[in-house]
Amino acid sequence: MILNSLIRHGQSLSVVRCMTAALLLTAAASLSGCASRDGIRLPGAAETVTSDKAFALPPPGGPSIVNVVQHSFNNAVQQDIYLFTSAATPGQNELQVTFFGPVGLDYDNRKGLGYASVRDSAVNSDMRQALPGVAMVRSGIYVQNNYGPFGYATGKSAQGDTCLYAWQQIRSSDNARSAFLNRGTVQVRLRLCDSRATPEQLLRVMYGYTITGTFPAPGWNPYDSAPPVDPSLGRTGNPIYPVIGPNSPGQLPPAYQIPAAAPASPTRSPAAARTPRPAAPQPASLPKPVGPVVPSPTSIGQNGQAATPTIVVPVPN
Repeated sequence: MILNSLIRHGQSLSVVRCMTAALLLTAAASLSGCASRDGIRLPGAAETVTSDKAFALPPPGGPSIVNVVQHSFNNAVQQDIYLFTSAATPGQNELQVTFFGPVGLDYDNRKGLGYASVRDSAVNSDMRQALPGVAMVRSGIYVQNNYGPFGYATGKSAQGDTCLYAWQQIRSSDNARSAFLNRGTVQVRLRLCDSRATPEQLLRVMYGYTITGTFPAPGWNPYDSAPPVDPSLGRTGNPIYPVIGPNSPGQLPPAYQIPAAAPASPTRSPAAARTPRPAAPQPASLPKPVGPVVPSPTSIGQNGQAATPTIVVPVPN
C-alpha cells in the first residue's frame, strides 16, 4: 500500500525502492533490539556444577574432585568428574557417570544421547581415546563391587605412570525390569594414572566410589530389587549366634565359668608396694673340709673339761 501511494503521488520507482529498503532495515533493527534484551544464550548443553552436586564421589582418601562438567540431554544426564592428577601421562583423570532416565520437561528441547550397552568394541575405542599411546591389558578375572560386576584394564605409560581404565553398567536384571518398575541405567567409566600407585591401589577406587545421584521418578531403579530375607530368620531349629572374636563368627559361645578366687595377699601401703625390698645378703659358700680332724682348743668336752681343739688340716697336693 505504501509503495502504490508513493507512485500515485508522482514519486519515481527508484526513489520508492530506496525508501522501502530503509523502512525494512529500520524494522529489522527494532526487532533485533527487542530480541537482544533477553541476554546471551549458550547453544551448548554443557555447564559447570559444584563438587557437592557430583553424581558419584571417590572413596575416602581420594583422589579429590577438581571440577565437574555436566551435559544434559532429553533422555540422560552425563557428568565428567575430573579428579586430581599428578602423573606425567597426557590427559586428565576422570570419573564419567551417565544416568539414563526421565530428566524432566525442561530438557525436551535438547538432543538425545544415543543409548548403547557397554560392549567390548566400545570399551576398546573409549580406552584408546582416554589413554592414547598406552598399551593397556584387559583383565580376565571376574570382579564386582557394591553395584555389581565391572571390568578393568591396566598398563604402563611411556612416562612410567601406572594407568587404569575401568567400566561398569548398572542395570536391573531382565526378570525384574518392567515398563513401570526397576527402569533406568547408570554407566560408569574411570580413567586413572599415577606415578607412585600400583594397579591394586588404583583399583580400590572402583571398589570405594559411591553413587549419590538419582532421578525422582518412582519407577527409576537400576539397582534391581532388594534381595529376599534369609528364610532361616525366625524359624525354629536354626539358632543364630553372635560373633565371638574376629575369627570365629557364628560359633556357640563357651560355657560360663566362675573364675577361681585368687589367694589373699597382705595389705601393703602404696609406698611399700612401689618400693622394692633390698635382697638379703647371702653367706659366702665355704669349701668342703678335706684332711684329718684336729681338736679345737676352745671346744668343751662332755665332762665339762676343755677338749682338744679340732682343726682341719688340708691335705697337701
